Amino acid sequence: MLRGSSSEEDSSSDEDQNEALLVEDPEFDLLIFTQRWPITACYEWREKSPDHICGLPSAQNIWTIHGIWPTKLNTIGPSFCNKTAVFNVTELDPIEKQLEQFWINVEKNKPYDSLWRHEWLKHGTCAAAVMVQLNTEDKYFGQGLTWLQQHSMADVLGEGGIKPGQNYTVLEIRQVLIDRLQKNMAIECYHDKETKQQFLNEIRVCFNKNLELENCDGILFEDVFIDQPQGKIITNCNVNKPVFYPATVPLSRYEKTHMSPFDLHTKFLEEYKRQKAKENKNMKILVNIYKLIQLLKWSTM
Repeated sequence: MLRGSSSEEDSSSDEDQNEALLVEDPEFDLLIFTQRWPITACYEWREKSPDHICGLPSAQNIWTIHGIWPTKLNTIGPSFCNKTAVFNVTELDPIEKQLEQFWINVEKNKPYDSLWRHEWLKHGTCAAAVMVQLNTEDKYFGQGLTWLQQHSMADVLGEGGIKPGQNYTVLEIRQVLIDRLQKNMAIECYHDKETKQQFLNEIRVCFNKNLELENCDGILFEDVFIDQPQGKIITNCNVNKPVFYPATVPLSRYEKTHMSPFDLHTKFLEEYKRQKAKENKNMKILVNIYKLIQLLKWSTM
């Protein structure tokens, strides 16, 4: 793969450079490991401009990594803890193929390594200043891959019955997370201003400096208090509205505007066929279970 400097091309570079002028104390309390649902991330990106295109992982139904963020409780940051740091993508050669799949830059209009560069300079330098376990690019990004393998939201949610293509309540999603990881995590939604719909976007899992799972209570994020036993929910989602977990990337507002009636009809038929195929598959499973029960009953008579 051809490599080039992304420092001038990354659209977030101006923001990065301005923030990098600040001298930050690198000390922090928790590491926030943020996983994103690339389908929602793609939709959000395409909603911003008709020219935006997405890069999605080749495997279906996988959550990808957004970043590992050192965080002080009840505040934001630290960030850009080494303003002289330089991102060297060649240091990631041993794990680059894995990163291209699992730490993918959904915003494909940008240089392929721009997300890695941004995450290392803004967050990785702070982790590196405090923790020897994360003090190189290879260690920092490698730890993200390890955590994803151990705590993939595709597995965690799937095992709890939360599947793409359906609506769920925030309480349902949170309960599955707590049942499986025994910790309180942050649930982040993307709010579509046009449709007023909210989409499952990111889940933030917290770790302490021993790289052990920790409650995310105290991170600076919107939270909702509800009656026990649920306790505090860390989320920006509206708990009174359904949260859609999309199976495919919805049409952006630009696509809806420019699609012909024929294209819209074709899109509707494709979605209808997909839903019917899913229903038929579920029905076959139920029929087979019923047949098995009847066979067992007959064999024990």
